[in-house]
Amino acid sequence: MSTAPEERVPTSSILIYSSPVLGVFMATMLVNFYLLKFSTDVLLIAPATIGFLLLLARVWDAVTDPAAGWLSDRTNTRLGRRRPWFLGSALPLGGAIVMLWSPPADLDGTALTVWIGAAILLFFTAYTAFRVPHIAMGAELSRGYHDRTRVFGVMQMVESVGMLAAAGVLVFLEQAEDPRGFARVLSLGMGGFATVLILLAAWRLRERTEFLGRGGASPWRSFRDVLANPHSRILIGVFFLEQLGFGALVALIPYLSDYVLETPGSTGIYLFGAIGAALLSIPAWIYLSRRIGKIRIWRFSIVAKAVLFAMAFFLGAGDFLPMLIIATLFGVMNGCGSVVGPSLKADVVDWDEAETGERKEGSYFAAWNFVQKSAAGVAVWAIGVMLTVTGFVPNAPQSGETLLGIRSLASAIPSLLHVLALILMLRFSLDEAAHVEARRRADQRLAGNP
Repeated sequence: MSTAPEERVPTSSILIYSSPVLGVFMATMLVNFYLLKFSTDVLLIAPATIGFLLLLARVWDAVTDPAAGWLSDRTNTRLGRRRPWFLGSALPLGGAIVMLWSPPADLDGTALTVWIGAAILLFFTAYTAFRVPHIAMGAELSRGYHDRTRVFGVMQMVESVGMLAAAGVLVFLEQAEDPRGFARVLSLGMGGFATVLILLAAWRLRERTEFLGRGGASPWRSFRDVLANPHSRILIGVFFLEQLGFGALVALIPYLSDYVLETPGSTGIYLFGAIGAALLSIPAWIYLSRRIGKIRIWRFSIVAKAVLFAMAFFLGAGDFLPMLIIATLFGVMNGCGSVVGPSLKADVVDWDEAETGERKEGSYFAAWNFVQKSAAGVAVWAIGVMLTVTGFVPNAPQSGETLLGIRSLASAIPSLLHVLALILMLRFSLDEAAHVEARRRADQRLAGNP
């Protein structure tokens, strides 16, 4: 239970803050869910090649994520620290969405690969320029231990609506007679929608003026502080392990559906079940986090996901309903980390402020954003290598080795990764009482009484 009254951010402000992720996450989830399969089965790019391009984008993220985090912390304009980044990223992000799904019809071979590689690079660069300042701003909206869970909970609900929309259009994309033509029209709508929502948020939002000019003086010291922070190190490890398993499952769901379960065209249905369940579960997780504690419920969800991953390994041809049930339960459990995780990260930023006197939301959330994208990149690269080595043939029955590889990377290995994540999470100790003490020390330091 709370130990002191908390400030409460108006719901209208949270909705304005959350609105851009509706369009951005619709586009991002389609990239995560389907770009690999679209590239191999529709564009006919080799699995290892597209896997390498996506991994290369994650290497590039090692430069752009820290840069966006530190620079947005240091940005000092009349618009604030974060909103200038919204304005700068909106059009490039919309353009990259169109490029990804609408390569010129006369391109093939090396030229097509170069086009898709450039589109991937632009997409993830623009996404970083928006996402890092945006999620950092979420940590600034509220300083309350539980109210910030509400902030990120509402944001996650809006993200889930965007992901549901992605799952819905994916059903039509998978079944389209002309998938390239359908993807072209879809990309124009998604790109424009994402751009408009980002610009509207930049216009309507207001930032805390007391945080201006309090970013880390040096990028190297800022990220040294992220890694030196014991609470941050644990969350980075937990997040990487969870996202590595989740990223493998997300990228392999189309292959699992078509080739293992033999339920072609059902990818969107499985995703719709998982994302819909996550969306509906979020109010319950917000309530339980206040009643039971953020740390305890996240640990519980990790255990449950490990079990669900293990169960999925034993599914086979025709197991549509068991897969849908597992996907739905997984969505419920995944909703916990998506709400509680960012809230705990914001608590860790407060602990850093108590130690350094600086507000480095950008640097901290950039590190976590990079971990998330790196995990997804490693997963997709491993999948591409596995499909190539085991002799994957697009749009044809697969060998036993390929089916075992899909099954293992989508279930058994993610289950093991979640067990390791739980072991790390058992060491996390920044609970509500420790956060109250960290806020007290940070406020004293700001007042000149360290």
